[in-house]
Amino acid sequence: MWRSLLGLGFLGVLGASSACSSSNDGSNNGQGGTGATGPVFSAGSGGAGGAGGSSGSSGTSGTPGTSGAAGSCPITVNDAGCSGELYVGETIPLDIYIMFDQSGSMLNMEQGGVTRMDAVRDAVGKFVNDPKSTGMGVGIGYFGYKPIGQTTCAATDYEKEAVAIGQLPGNAQAIVDSLSGLQPTGETPSGAAIRGACTYAKSWKLATPGHEVVILLVTDGKPEAPVTCSTGGACCPTLEDAVAAATECRNGKPGLKTYVLGVGPLLDNLGQIATAGGSEKAYLVSGGDVSAQVLAALNEIRAAAAIPCQLQIPPPPVGKEINLAQVNVVHTTSGCETRTIFYRDAEPSCDATSGGWFFDNPSAPQNVILCGKTCDDVSVPGGQLLFSIGCDRVTIH
Repeated sequence: MWRSLLGLGFLGVLGASSACSSSNDGSNNGQGGTGATGPVFSAGSGGAGGAGGSSGSSGTSGTPGTSGAAGSCPITVNDAGCSGELYVGETIPLDIYIMFDQSGSMLNMEQGGVTRMDAVRDAVGKFVNDPKSTGMGVGIGYFGYKPIGQTTCAATDYEKEAVAIGQLPGNAQAIVDSLSGLQPTGETPSGAAIRGACTYAKSWKLATPGHEVVILLVTDGKPEAPVTCSTGGACCPTLEDAVAAATECRNGKPGLKTYVLGVGPLLDNLGQIATAGGSEKAYLVSGGDVSAQVLAALNEIRAAAAIPCQLQIPPPPVGKEINLAQVNVVHTTSGCETRTIFYRDAEPSCDATSGGWFFDNPSAPQNVILCGKTCDDVSVPGGQLLFSIGCDRVTIH
């Protein structure tokens, strides 16, 4: 479902006859809103003016009025000054699968005389019990469980979850209990761990197609320790292998993002894993109150992952049809910077540099899907995706 910025339900607003509206205080002196070339619905009419304005006739006339707004942010969809009816995309359920590092270095002491493991455990416990996490799904798996100096490079050894993804707050205690019994012991085979996590998370994604699913790698070490691999052939704990694993997961079908939370000193290289995984940056914590910093990072990650790459299209009123040529997707930042995202006719036309969006099935669409580049660009804390209905669709040239 979509939620109207005017505070009305989807059916109530889009069932009206307006095709392109303006949200203003009447200061346009009665000028009409920009008309769209056709109706929002098959039975719709021309563009409606702003407050104090007149309607555009037949959807083709009328002077552009002031654009609509997302909260206090002014929104204009196209060069004609059209805003359309603006709707907030309802949040698609977010599921985070944590791949947690239990390597021996997690026993290192941090401020206040607590081990790194205890500090991170405390933060994760607070995060899963935070009311702001309610409704989100969280599961957890572990890596680094072999004795010091040994590891396994087989991704299959990391595919089994310790706690399956489940909705919070109901799954919170299972996560906390699992972490409480954890004993740091081994090395850091991050690449194999990411591949195992990706296999589990993709299986979950396919079983719950209406959810946004991401991987969160929580680690306190770079994957570069020389070890003896007990299985899986050549030694895997290298940064290059972890980067390759995150790239494979991001580019797969379905493609999943990998977020990275690093705890400890000298972990700047973890940013390469995050970039390869589509999350742009690693969240790094070093020194000070580690528990508080980890919790803050987890909150940032939750916000960054909340914008999904796939948005559900709601049903129109009974007997009506949405004019697909008048559906636009708009992104706003916390600083009110806005841009209309270009439409593309299919996923293969997604451009690596400019991105865009497309319908999952142009003849009978159920979802709007963002190209990978665009999904990466808009997934920043404080951003918001909006839908505009009633303005001519902005298409990539």
